[in-house]
Formats: sequence, C-alpha cells, structure tokens
Amino acid sequence: MTIRNSNVKFWCLFISPFFIILLGFLTATVFHSFIGGWAWMPLALVYWSLLGFAIWFFNDHKRLGDWFQKSKKAPFWITITVLIGIFPLTILMMNYHLFESAWLIFYWLVFALLNPWFEEYYWRGVLFDHLLTKFPKWFVIFYTTALFVISHPLMWGVFSYASRSYHLYIYLSVAGVVWAITYLKTQSLRAVILSHFIVDIGNLTVLTFLNLYIPLPCNGFYS
Repeated sequence: MTIRNSNVKFWCLFISPFFIILLGFLTATVFHSFIGGWAWMPLALVYWSLLGFAIWFFNDHKRLGDWFQKSKKAPFWITITVLIGIFPLTILMMNYHLFESAWLIFYWLVFALLNPWFEEYYWRGVLFDHLLTKFPKWFVIFYTTALFVISHPLMWGVFSYASRSYHLYIYLSVAGVVWAITYLKTQSLRAVILSHFIVDIGNLTVLTFLNLYIPLPCNGFYS
C-alpha cells in the first residue's frame, strides 16, 4: 500500500505542472477581463500558492534549507548562471525611466524577491529531484524546462505582450537548461536563485505585465 501510494503521489507530481498552468491561465483570463494588466497580482498569488502547496505536499525527503546549502564547486556553470542573470540588466539600464511611481518600484522589487524562491524550489527543486528517481537526466531537464517556458505565455502572456515574445522563449529555454545543469553540478539552488532574481530585476517584470515596457518586435507587431 505504501509503495502504491508513493507511486500515485509521484505521478500526481509529474502532471502537476499542467494543473498549475491551467489554473494560472484561468485566473489570468478571468481577472484580465476586469482589471487588465493588473491581473498579474491575483495570478501571482494563485501561482505562488500552488507552487508553495506543491513544494510542501510533494517534498518528502528534504528540508527547504537543503536546497540552499553551500554549492559544490562548479566554477564554469556558476559563472554561466551568473552571466545568464546579468544579461537582462541591459533592459533595465535602457528603460529605468519607465518607473514613474514609487508603487511600481515597490511591486517590481517584491515580485523579484519572492518569485525566484517559489519557482526554483518547485521547477528545479521538488519536481526536478523526484523526476530524477525515474527518468534520465536529459529527460528531466527537457521536461521541467519545456513546461517552465510554456507557463509564461499561457499565464503571464494572457495580458503581457512581452511574455508572448519568441525572444523570451529562446532566452528562458537557455536559462532553464543552464539553471538545471548548474543545480545538478552544485547540488544547490543558491546560484540559480540568485541568477533568477537578477533576471526578474533586469527584465522589468511588473512593467511588462502592465505593458508599460514592450520589447521592440512586440511593439511593432501589436501597435
């Protein structure tokens, strides 16, 4: 019975990304019809709550602190991970003037501080670790990265032009693979969460949700 329950729990975790993305899509769609781009707020709350529940419910072998332990030496991959994070900072440097209110700065910083923890503990933490017990590394990297990338247009892309940009898909695909490999090499999410935080700072998350910042290809297409 224990083995059977464990197996059921594993496959529930395996398909959980589809459930999370679906609920995120429905939340974004419903609230977007009422409050436009500000639908990012209820979406973030629902998304983080679902990720938090999944981390709590499916994690049966690690303390949260274990994922944030001191990294094993992997200087090459840690360097690549940091560079991946730094890359979007050019967006911030060229568009910082778009922060026209203190509230926008506050929301932007809060999102960047919270989001990496929930996403990394789920996508590269609980989900990644459990899938490694039954699947080869290449498949786990592909599966978690593909669904991580797809979640952006299907949830945030409901109201954000930038979240439907093919440039974002390419960047997130590269970042997802690099973050996954870095986690495998270091056995820690330290560098990955730091990189993800810098990414969320650099890509102006909340401004893109509100379409105050739209990348040029998107701007031309949707104008």
